[in-house]
Parts: sequence; structure tokens; C-alpha cells
Amino acid sequence: MKIQSLKSLRFSAVACCVLFLGLNGCRENTFKDKNPQNEPTFLPTELRSNGLGSLPGAIYKDQAQSPIHWQAWSKETMARAKEADRLIFAVIVMPQFAQFQTVLTALSENSGTVGRINDYYVPVIIDGDASREVGILTADLCAEINQNLELPLFLWMTADGNPVAWIPAGSSDKNGVIELFNQSDSMVEQMWSDDSEYVIKNSALDNASRQARIALRRNVNVKSEQPAEDAVRAIRKLVSLYDPVSRSFDETGGLFPAGALDLISIAAVHPGLPPDLQDKCLETTQELLKDILGSAMFDPLEGGLFSSRRGPSWSLPVFNRECVGQARAAVALFNAYSATGNDWAKEKALDVIRYSEKHFSTQDGLFAVGLGLDLESIPWLWTVEEIEQNLSAEDAAWWISLTGMKPMGNLPSEVDVDRQLFRTNSIAFSKPLTELAAEFAESPAAFTTRLEAVRTKLIEVREKKTGKVKRDSSAHGPATFRMVSAYAAAFAATGDQEWREKAVNLLQKARVAFSQGARLRTFDIESPAPIGEGRAFHYALALQAALDVAVITSDDGWLVWAEDIATTAAELFTASEYLQECPDSAKIFDLPITDLIMLFDDSTAGLISMAECRLAELQRPLVATFSELATPLPTYAVERPVLHTDLLQATVARHFKVAIVAGSELPPELLLATQRLPLRMVQRRPSQEAGEVPTGQVKVFLANGESHLVATPEELAQALLPSR
Repeated sequence: MKIQSLKSLRFSAVACCVLFLGLNGCRENTFKDKNPQNEPTFLPTELRSNGLGSLPGAIYKDQAQSPIHWQAWSKETMARAKEADRLIFAVIVMPQFAQFQTVLTALSENSGTVGRINDYYVPVIIDGDASREVGILTADLCAEINQNLELPLFLWMTADGNPVAWIPAGSSDKNGVIELFNQSDSMVEQMWSDDSEYVIKNSALDNASRQARIALRRNVNVKSEQPAEDAVRAIRKLVSLYDPVSRSFDETGGLFPAGALDLISIAAVHPGLPPDLQDKCLETTQELLKDILGSAMFDPLEGGLFSSRRGPSWSLPVFNRECVGQARAAVALFNAYSATGNDWAKEKALDVIRYSEKHFSTQDGLFAVGLGLDLESIPWLWTVEEIEQNLSAEDAAWWISLTGMKPMGNLPSEVDVDRQLFRTNSIAFSKPLTELAAEFAESPAAFTTRLEAVRTKLIEVREKKTGKVKRDSSAHGPATFRMVSAYAAAFAATGDQEWREKAVNLLQKARVAFSQGARLRTFDIESPAPIGEGRAFHYALALQAALDVAVITSDDGWLVWAEDIATTAAELFTASEYLQECPDSAKIFDLPITDLIMLFDDSTAGLISMAECRLAELQRPLVATFSELATPLPTYAVERPVLHTDLLQATVARHFKVAIVAGSELPPELLLATQRLPLRMVQRRPSQEAGEVPTGQVKVFLANGESHLVATPEELAQALLPSR
């Protein structure tokens, strides 16, 4: 019954979606008479076979052998579709959401569907991560048909780039995918056969209305007139969402709360914020770490972090990992360690980085985004009997105890209401490895040896159930820049020179691989501009990485490159009254798409706002018009802080400014201490006048107007992070 209800709901949604075009565009009331178009139309040679073979990226490589004649998301494809007088059938996917594999496999394995798609449409796969404006647009499209955002998204559009019909497909099994396509296709086919000119005309009118709605929403003046006060209010609202009794964090959804953890960790030790707010943020950070560090979100077998969960408990993850999420979480965990002194947070962060190095690094020393497995939970879960069958009695006993497994299963009822996962267990380490070693072995070395032997056996068992994850070999700019920042954060947290060297080396490689003259690209090889040209978000990540490395190296060369990136970004993304996400050279959808909210990741606005704050303090400000678009705090961030933690962090850095000015000839220990300060909480600026800071000393400027001269690492720590 549940499945049937879901199918009925989707059928209604498709009908509403298609009828939206017909009713909203029904200026002529009825379709014109026209002969049905039942015969396949002429096809240019390029559309007669799969055209993904030379494209970079995990998604395109994964589908390059599909019998569906998938084409690149490019202006050339649009022109060929127009020549063939066909609609485009697009599937919008993201590598971070592995469901796309089930959906695309279902389409390609059904011969009737393959024939229908190849003979009557121009099929296109759109990577909504690389073509980020398209990923953002899916939220608006789903809202138009009163559906939750879900990927993949089926989208029928004209060759002019005007949407005709669309429907989310991500929750379907293979049979459901085919049924959903057939239902949608039959309605689109009827409209197109009745009068294709009507469809073309009215989809253009509907898209013009969409453009006006997006522009109106974007141009509504919601800029806070008191950003400092509103930022404090928003952080208070954020920590109030966490309940230490029920161990719940309202409004954060199922994603790992990297953004929230990052913000409250920094706020917990920010000397410019009210002491009572610092205390509350510190308490919330400590309690949240208790929930997540010992949870099944961290894989005790291969390491790494699962990016989201099923249901309200951290005990049942969505078993998928990708590089961007790993790197972002690592930075948040390092900040949590710096705020709380919780060594386990640092241990987990380092583990996440090492997992990323093992699974996402490419042959040329860069990083790929990754391509997860689209599987149900069962293959990832364990029964006590499985452990006992595959391990010795001694090893099985301590492993079962260590990971909290139970004969009847350890999943709470709220995540398995129907008891479909009865007797199964998720696994997690309930304590740091140092404590586990003391409990289960005579020495840390002995425990490590025993643990690795057990891990090896159980990884083999799990891979027999799940299959091996496909290796993503495409170097990916956003993932690589994220890893640069993760390395920089690792150095700041540990002081280990290895991490600084890795950050510098990786950024040097990334600068070469992802640059095309003054511009950036998403992948390290050529691809059509709508796929591969850097978006505003990608420039923001590169800016962040360059500024982070400049901090940990005190190398002004990276500041020069950051300034160059910012200048190019200002030229490409400063549109009339808004921060556009896609450069004009790569744009296909004629829509004013901007990124002001944390939809899939940090927002472009939040990242650019933080970069603007850092560059302005370094006396390398952004172009004024670009800066004005990026820096405002919207008033609605106060009510929805979970979706704006990046903007809030930038606002705190700007309006509760904490800065240092270093004198010349700093002692090595003091120089190292300045390089290890929180990367984005403490701003750096050059001396404004001769003799402002004595040789060998550092001057600290606090938000309340106080300043302190310090000459030792201990004095620096006390001035910036005083114990209370």
C-alpha cells in the first residue's frame, strides 16, 4: 500500500507538472490541430550514439558505455536538438547522491525505454555538482510542483533550454523508475504530438515567468540593518535547537552537521562574543561531540565518515562517502577539538583525512569527488552470527563488545519502525582508540595489530555483500581545494609539519591543474563550458584554500594568487544587483540563479563573504560592487540559522573582528604560534605605520578595542583564547 500510494502521489505530481505548462500557458485555451508526430525525426550524426566518452567526471565516465545515447550538457547539444526538432530528456544527478546509479541503470536495462529515449528525445545527463546552477535550480523546480527536493530529477525541456515537465526520481526502485518515466513520457508525448509549437511557445512564456519570480525573490531587500546583533541572535537560536536530553538537533535534517559544528565551535572561543553565548556554544559543542564521535557515522572498518543518516538517530547512516563531505567535516572536527580539547575529535578528523587520501586521491596527486554505492542498508549491517562465523571466538567476543552489537540488533525502534532490520547491527567504536587499546590489549601496539587483522577480515566479508566501490579517477577542483583547507586545518590543530607540506604541495598542483589562464575550471582536462568552466562556488573554494595556506606559511605569494582569483571572480559573477553563480560563457538556462543558502554544501555567498573579510583586513579588498553583493547578512538567517552558518561565521569575523599584526624577525616559536591560530577566526593585517609593532613581537587587536603586545606563544594564547 505504501508503494502504491507513493506511485499515485508521483503520478499526480507529474500530471500537475505537465498541466502547469498547459494551464499557465493556456492563452489559446486549446491545442491547435496538428498531425501527430509519431515517426522518429532526423538526427544529426553526433546524436546517434553515446557521446560521453571523452568527458571528465565520475558520472560521465560511469555512463559512457550506456546504450542510451547520452549527450554532453553543452550548447552544441542544444543546437543539434533544435536541428532534429526534438525535446531534450535530461536527468539531473550529483555524484554525492548515489541513487542516480539505480535510476540510470533502470533506464538503460529496459530495452523499450532505451528505444523510446533514443528515438524520440535527445538524452542528456547533467552533473548538478559541476554545473552547479542546475543543481540549485532543482530546488525551485521541485517547489513549483510541491515536491521535496530529491535527486535524480527527470527534466523534459525544449532545445531553447525552457523546462516543459519534471519529476524527482530518486526514491524509486528499478521498476518504479520505469513506471515513473512511462507515466511522465506519455503525457509529454501527448502534448508534443498535439502541438509542438505550442509547447515551445508556452514553455518559453513559463520560463519568462519563472525568471521574473526568481528575480523578484532575489531583489527583495532583506539585508540586516544590524548584522552584529542579528548574528548573535542567530547563533543563540542555533544552539537552542539542540536538546541534550533527547540528544536531538532540530532543523539539521539527516546530514552530518558540519556547518553547525564549525560555527558553534568557533563561537565557543571567539573573544568578541558575549561570554554567556561562548559558554552555551561550548556546552553544545561538547554534547554534540558525544553524540557523533561514538556513532556509526564513522566507519570502524575502512575509516571515513558517512555523510548522512536514515531517520532521527546517528546509528543508521546512509552508507555513502564522498571527498568534499569528508574534507569539510574534518575542518569542523578540528575546530571542535580546538574549542574543547577533545582528542577524540582530532583523532576522527585525522582518520577522515587519511581515508580520503586512500580512496579519493588520483594518480597525479589531486583528489576526485568519489562515486559511492547505491545500496539498501542491509548489506552494510551485521548480525552477531556473521561476526562469530568469520572471526575466532576470542576476536568475535571483543569485537562485539567493542562495537555495541547485540543478538537482537542494536538499531533503535525510531529508525526501524517496521522492524525490517531486526537482528541487524550498525557498528561503531564507542571510545577513542587509545582507551580501547588499554581495555582490550596489553599495549597499544598489540591492539593495533589485532584490530587491523580483524578489519581486514571483515572488510572482505562486507565487500562480498556490497561489491567494491568504483574508483573515481577524475581530478576534481572543488574536492581538491577542500582537501587543501583540510590539510591546513590539520596543521593548525596538530603543529605537524607534514600537514603543512601536504597543503602547500597540493595547492601548487591544483593551481596548475585547474587554471585556464586567469580562469578556473572544474576538472583538470578540457570539457564543454557548461560542464567544466568554474562556477562562483569553485572560485570561492580556491580563494579559501589560498588564504588558508597563506596563513600557515606566512607566504604572501598565495595572497597574490588569492587576489587574482578574486579579481577574476568579480569580473565573471557580478551581475545586475546579484551574485550570479554561472559565468555567461557557460550559461544555458536563462535564469538569474544565485547561491545564498546552504542547499548541498556551503553557499557561494557565505564563502565569498568570509574571503572578503579576510582580504579586506589584508588590505587587498574585493572590487566594491562584488563585495556589496557578497557581504550582507539576510534577516531570515536569524530564523533559519542552520541554513546560513557560513554567512553567520563570516559576519562574526567581520563585526567582532579579532586581528593580529606581526612584527619583523619573530622567534620561530612565536611565528609558529601565529600560523596555528584558528584559520578564519583570527584575521591578519599588515602594519599600518612604521614601528607599530616592535621587532620580535605580535600585536593583538580585540573586538572591544583593546590591544595587547605579546612576545611568547603563551602570551599570544592568553590574549586570544583566555581561559575563563
